[in-house]
Amino acid sequence: MSLLLLFVLLSVSLSHELLKEVRSEGNCILVRFYFQDGTAFSYEEYEVYRKGDRVPFQRGRSDALGRVVFCPDRDGLWLLKISSQDGHGAELELSLRAGRPEQRHSPAESYKRVLSGLGYLLGIFGLISLIFGRWKR
Repeated sequence: MSLLLLFVLLSVSLSHELLKEVRSEGNCILVRFYFQDGTAFSYEEYEVYRKGDRVPFQRGRSDALGRVVFCPDRDGLWLLKISSQDGHGAELELSLRAGRPEQRHSPAESYKRVLSGLGYLLGIFGLISLIFGRWKR
């Protein structure tokens, strides 16, 4: 029973993950944000920063297809933050060389984050069970 609950929680967590697809279009970078079921992360606020800058290079909202497009003026490290009012969001570091993004994301990163989240939840559940167990004595 516990194993079944774990698999249900894992599948729900993965289906709610915000995915991203990065590619270059000419001199610009296009990042598409979407959920596991293909739903676009549309009309959400984003900011793009150069490494070390506090003022955003660009800010705006993703389009209807969940896309953010920006045209960097130099290579190096860039940070893209996107978030919604309901708490979903992502931060994406992009390392650009010759105007093209270098990929850093591996599929194992998604599973590591989900498993660590489940670990935190189980730890909190264990602490609550311990506290209530001592309280009933």
